[in-house]
Amino acid sequence: MNTRELLNFTSRDAIWNLGNEVLYRLCKDYPNHKSPEIITAKIWLIGRSYAAAIERGRNTEEDGDSFYESRVVPKIQASLLDQHLDKVRQFSEISSESIPIILETHKYLTNVFAEISGKEKRSLASKYLHFHCPLLFFLYDSRAAKGTRVLNPRFRAEIPTEYVDSIYAKFFMRVFQLRNEIQKKEGIVLSAREIDNILINVGS
Repeated sequence: MNTRELLNFTSRDAIWNLGNEVLYRLCKDYPNHKSPEIITAKIWLIGRSYAAAIERGRNTEEDGDSFYESRVVPKIQASLLDQHLDKVRQFSEISSESIPIILETHKYLTNVFAEISGKEKRSLASKYLHFHCPLLFFLYDSRAAKGTRVLNPRFRAEIPTEYVDSIYAKFFMRVFQLRNEIQKKEGIVLSAREIDNILINVGS
């Protein structure tokens, strides 16, 4: 499949654009993690919208409401997530300078989610961070991962920091390489959302 054909996928799934815009606006208007209502809204709406709910597969018998009240909110309030996001927000693009901070932030959030649910939740972490920093985080799930393996089977890249979730880090670097190749061939810098549309369609 050539790059021109891949670019046809970038505008697919437009039916979801308004819903995604609501989530982007939510995270832009409420960027921090102090209020229980804000934390609950963001974790709940992003997780449920993207089939990556934090309560899914949890190792506790608490029901959904009490799980959020007793575990999700206190753990995130006590975390250093806002400090990590502040470091990431120094950057406006993915580069050799920003990649270590991006990957370390993702790893940090997967650790927080693991403390909450007993699961790594790397997909939820990638999507949650993407809606807070849309220019910097690629969205990870099994379909997108399959798409990267189809399109970039000869992946070779050094991960520029040790503090990473290795699965997401390899995925991230594959996608970054793919985006750079498309930019060289077509002169277009694709957004993370456009890349996601390509990967989802190829991976499906």
